[in-house]
Amino acid sequence: MSIESRLAQDVADRQIAMFAAFVGQGRFTTRAALSAASRIPESTLRSYAGGAAMPFHAVLALRPCLPAEAINMLAEPGGARLVDIETSDANWNAVAAGAAGLTYEICEAQRDGQVDHVERARLKNRARSLVAELSDIIAE
Repeated sequence: MSIESRLAQDVADRQIAMFAAFVGQGRFTTRAALSAASRIPESTLRSYAGGAAMPFHAVLALRPCLPAEAINMLAEPGGARLVDIETSDANWNAVAAGAAGLTYEICEAQRDGQVDHVERARLKNRARSLVAELSDIIAE
């Protein structure tokens, strides 16, 4: 399998996971609200949620509507993260709380001497959120 094919598959897998984690009833936003905010039709969002290739302009249209960690999930296979051009004041208390929370979850996961796949997935999500917040601070 070529590098391009592996990247495409990894991005598609992460895209499906991103939509499952952030879009839907009881999540960050609903598909209808995301469609209204981004002006991407719900049917197109549904196909993206199923893994259809999402063009970069669609990712950029979704960026203001989703948390940074959601968009970063899509960029991670390429070793990149998106950082806003406009900076905002750092919320150092939120960063400290996020770092402390991640540290606690790592300790809890390792308490039995082994980090299982469920704990690893939870830690990755928590770390992804913290990295997104730290990326914004670094860009200041």
